[in-house]
Amino acid sequence: MSDTNFIIIIVAFVVAIAAIYILYSIILYQGGSSKNGEELQLSTKNILEQVEVLFDKKEYGLVQLLASKYLDRVPGHIEVRIYLARAYYEDRKYNQAIKQCSIILKKKPSSVETRQILGDCYIKKQMPSKAIKEYEYVFDHKKTDKHVVRTLAELYKEADQLFSSISAYEILSDLMDLDEDVADIQSILAELNEEVHDYPAAFEAYKTRLGIYPNDIVTNRKLTELYIKIKNYPVAIETLLYMLTFVTDAKTLLWIYETLVALYVESEDYEKAIEYSEKLLDIQGSDKFKVRNDIANFNIKLNRMGEGVAILEDLAMMSQNGFDVTLELADAYIQTKEYQKALERYNILMDKATPREAKTVNLLLCELYIKWAVDMAGQQKFDESFELLKNATQYNAINSEIYYNAANNYYKLKNYTSTVESLNKALEYDKQNEYKAKYLLLLSEAHHQLGNFFEEKKALTDLLKFDEKNPNGLYRVGLMYAAQHDIKNAEEAFKKAIMYDPELIPAKYNLALLYENNNRDKAKELYMEILEQDPAYEEAKNALADLSTSDFY
Repeated sequence: MSDTNFIIIIVAFVVAIAAIYILYSIILYQGGSSKNGEELQLSTKNILEQVEVLFDKKEYGLVQLLASKYLDRVPGHIEVRIYLARAYYEDRKYNQAIKQCSIILKKKPSSVETRQILGDCYIKKQMPSKAIKEYEYVFDHKKTDKHVVRTLAELYKEADQLFSSISAYEILSDLMDLDEDVADIQSILAELNEEVHDYPAAFEAYKTRLGIYPNDIVTNRKLTELYIKIKNYPVAIETLLYMLTFVTDAKTLLWIYETLVALYVESEDYEKAIEYSEKLLDIQGSDKFKVRNDIANFNIKLNRMGEGVAILEDLAMMSQNGFDVTLELADAYIQTKEYQKALERYNILMDKATPREAKTVNLLLCELYIKWAVDMAGQQKFDESFELLKNATQYNAINSEIYYNAANNYYKLKNYTSTVESLNKALEYDKQNEYKAKYLLLLSEAHHQLGNFFEEKKALTDLLKFDEKNPNGLYRVGLMYAAQHDIKNAEEAFKKAIMYDPELIPAKYNLALLYENNNRDKAKELYMEILEQDPAYEEAKNALADLSTSDFY
C-alpha cells in the first residue's frame, strides 16, 4: 500500500512540473520570433481564462507563476494582477498580495475589488485600522453586500469603535432575509448596546430576538441579568417566572431559583425568599445545607426566631464541623437574648477550634459579654453589667466598647468622675475613630455634670472638628452658648442641629425657647411642629399653652 502511495505522489509531482513547463513555454512564445519572423502571442482573453481556471481549481502556485511571468512583459494588465493578488492572499502571502494591490491602486484607485483584497490582507495581518479604511471605501460602493457590511461591523467591534459597529450591524440586520440571521445579529446588537450603556437599545434588541425565539433560554437569561443591572427587580422576577414555564434542564432551573431567591432578598420579601428556597431544595445540584441555612436566616429576619433557631440547631447537629452554622446559631441566641445558650455554643467551638478560628471566637465572646452587659444595664442591674464587662476584657481587653458601656453605667449611677476615666480609655482604644463622636458627646455631658465647663467645651470642639455635622454635638454647643447668654451663636447651633437631624426635638424645643423673646410666632410654629412629631411632649404643650394665654391677655 505504501509503495502505491509513493508512486501516486511521484506521478502527481511529474504532472505538476510538466504543467509549469508548458505554461512557461506559452509565455515565452508570446515574446519570441519564428523562423519566418512571425510573432506568436497568447491573447489577453486566453491568459485570463487560464488564470481564472487555475484560480478556481485552487492552483494558487500556478496562478502566481503564470501571472508573474505574464506581468513581467505586460505590467499594465490590471485583471491579471488582481488574480495574482488574490492568489497571494489565498496562499497566505499577505505582504506580496499587499504589494500587488498597491501597484493596482496607483493605476486604478477606484478598484473596489482591489481595496477589498487589501482590506482582507490587513485583517489577516491584524491591522484593523488599515482594514477599516479599505472596507469603508468598499462599503460606499457595496452598501447591500452582506459580507462587506458584516466584515466592517466586526472590524469596528475589534477596534473598539462600538457605536460605528452598532450602526453597521443595524444595517446588516435590515439586509437579512431569514429570521434566524436577524435573531443572531440582534444578540450582538444587544451586547454592544449594553457595553456602551445604551440600555433601552439593548432591551429593544433582546426583545426583537425574543419576538423570533420567545423561549430562547440564553436571551431570556441575558435580559434578566440586564434588568438586575439596572435594579429593575420586579421585571427581572417576572422574566424568571416566565422562564419557569418552559425551562426543563436542571442547570438552568438551578440558576433561575437561586436568582429568584437573591432578588426577593434584595427586595426584602423574605416570605417569597423562603417559598422559592424551599422549591430550590428539590432542584438537582442545589446546595441543600446552604439553602436550609438561608431559610433559617430568612425566618430570623421575619422575627420568627423559633423556626429559624430550630433549623440552625438541626444543621449544627448534621454538620461534622459546623463552625459557621454554629456561629449563626449563637448569633440567633443573642438576638433572642438567650445569652447563656450562645455562650455554650461558643465554648463548644473553642474546644475544637483552630488557632485562627479561636481568634474569631474570642472576639465574638467579647461582643457577647458586651451585649449581655448592655441588656443588664437596661434592667438597672448594674452590678451584673459591670461583671459581664469585666468578663469581656478576658477575650479582648482593648475593645473600646467595653469602657464606653462602663462609662454609660457610671453616668446613670451619677458617678461622673469614673465616667470620664472610662471614656478616656475608650477614646484611647478606639484606634480607628469608629466611635469617637459618641464617646466625645458623652464625655462633654459628664464634664458638664462635674462643672468642668472648659473640658466640656474642649470635648464638644473636638467632636465638631471630627464631625462638623453631628446634630447632637451642635445641640449641646447650643445649650452651652445659651447658658452663657450668647443668643446668636446658640440660635445658629440649634438651627444647624435641626438641619442635620429634623427629628431632633430637644434642639427644636430649645430654639423655640429662644424665639419666645423676639419671635413668638416662630416659637409657636416650632412647638406645634414638635407636637406633630410627639403629641405627648409635655414641655411643648405647656409652653404653647402659656404663649396662647399671654397673647389673649
